[in-house]
Amino acid sequence: MDAGQLYRMLVFANVVEQGSLTAAAEELGISRSMVSQHLKKLELRCETQLIQRTTRKMALTHEGQNFYYYCAELLQLAKQAENATHPDDIELHGSIKILAPVCFGEHDLIKHIGAFHRLHPKIHISIQLEDRHMSLRENKIDIAIQADAQIVPQIEAIKLAQFDEYLVASPQYLEQHGSPLHPDMLQMHQWVLQASNQLPKRCQIKNSYGDKFTLNINPFISCNSNLGVMSLIKQGLGIGILPSYLAQPQIASKHLVHILSDYHLQEGVIYATHPFNDVVPPKVKAFLDFIEERLKA
Repeated sequence: MDAGQLYRMLVFANVVEQGSLTAAAEELGISRSMVSQHLKKLELRCETQLIQRTTRKMALTHEGQNFYYYCAELLQLAKQAENATHPDDIELHGSIKILAPVCFGEHDLIKHIGAFHRLHPKIHISIQLEDRHMSLRENKIDIAIQADAQIVPQIEAIKLAQFDEYLVASPQYLEQHGSPLHPDMLQMHQWVLQASNQLPKRCQIKNSYGDKFTLNINPFISCNSNLGVMSLIKQGLGIGILPSYLAQPQIASKHLVHILSDYHLQEGVIYATHPFNDVVPPKVKAFLDFIEERLKA
């Protein structure tokens, strides 16, 4: 790739960010007609239309949106490279889109955003809370945080923290139905679980001696959100499984009871992934370093 093509990509990113050819020309210090020529050459080189232009407005085509994702990172890296010659003056800027599970996002992630903003006030953050897995590149996601009760997938992932799973129930439910004293008694109880369509749900618990017990559970009520499951359990509708970061405050406040505390379910892992390869944008790395430190603390 020649230097001219790289420059045209930077011009394209500026046009999108500034919102017009005229504003981009002022930002770049060149004429509007020169900006237009660079865009035409870029589209010829890419063999596709990147921007739909009319007399009143301009809009990115689908191909242009995908292309801009990379050009924006190129522009950001160019700015960071320029700032690197003045390390004391470096101030990260740009935008980050973060994907996280609903429960973890609402309970743990969002409360740290204010502290990150105070460190990097020019970084704009977009948070999308979804319990389903999504393609990072297709949805232009910079960081995806997952909280899974399983081993980290065999991909390049950054381990942020660990959590345990707790068996819990409300005091009212246990008063009415009794507290199970052994795993064999669990099958006789009503269950409230976070579950998909794959039922019965299979889980395994073990004690400190290594004795393992497998449960096949058809929940009395199922919900696709851990926050929803917690609310249902607190209403006395059955025994459930919650991540420790969600269950511990409820146990401390006596809204929930930790059942069979000598037995352990699977350990969970909170991890982050990103769509970048060898070169991670500084703004993304800054957030990953920040949230890793916060969660481990």
